[in-house]
Amino acid sequence: MSSRRVIQPGELQPITSRRLRGFRPIYQKELAYWFGTQRWLSQLIIWLSLTVVPLVGLTPPTSDRGISILTLFLWLGGTLMSIGTIVLAQGSIIEEKLTQTLLWICSKPLSSTALILAKFLAHAVFIGVIMLGGSAIFTYVAALIFGLPPQISLLNYLLGVWMIYLMLLFTLAFTLMLGTIFNRVGTVMAISLFVFFGGASLNANPQLRGIKPYTVWALQSDATAAVAGRFSSELWIAMSSTIAFTVLWLLIAIWQMKRYEL
Repeated sequence: MSSRRVIQPGELQPITSRRLRGFRPIYQKELAYWFGTQRWLSQLIIWLSLTVVPLVGLTPPTSDRGISILTLFLWLGGTLMSIGTIVLAQGSIIEEKLTQTLLWICSKPLSSTALILAKFLAHAVFIGVIMLGGSAIFTYVAALIFGLPPQISLLNYLLGVWMIYLMLLFTLAFTLMLGTIFNRVGTVMAISLFVFFGGASLNANPQLRGIKPYTVWALQSDATAAVAGRFSSELWIAMSSTIAFTVLWLLIAIWQMKRYEL
């Protein structure tokens, strides 16, 4: 087993470069982890098995089975992929902090902005292409095979998929932010899961029920309704607030990481 050399404080050099200096090598390194080997193929098979294969057995053989497959994918698949996103990102920052790799990285000409954005975008590509994108394509093909009414628009389905993607990006950014604050993977995972399931249960609280339609936690139900061509009046506010909070989590993560720039 190879040992890591402990970096001494005197070896660390201050960063005086531009805000996104060093973004490209970190981004390529993160992408290579997933797409540089056959790992992407095994992950694709795993997510197809989790989100697409069960749909055939869970939907009854009725005339609208194709619609049921699409809506169940967006609802159940969205939940499974949110949990998968948390598991995927929970240790991305923490493991490097614990092994002092982060101190070594941040002593090089690399800004905290570049580091956070590189990790976020690389994970976002994997989630969009493998976890969600591949599953969404196979789900639509399955829906066509089992019968999809002509009034069901592909554009509406893609809009529903986009809503789920926004929800996953929100979860990704929030989990990465927690990783810059805490040093325990279990803590990050517990808080992320609590926020996800707690937010999804807002309807159970009479005082908070009114705000749910304007938040990220409404996107799953909005996505399933979009397949049938139904759009709530609060949809665009929910999407906008999701994007705004995703940016906010990233800004907090960048601010938190600046203490590693020595």
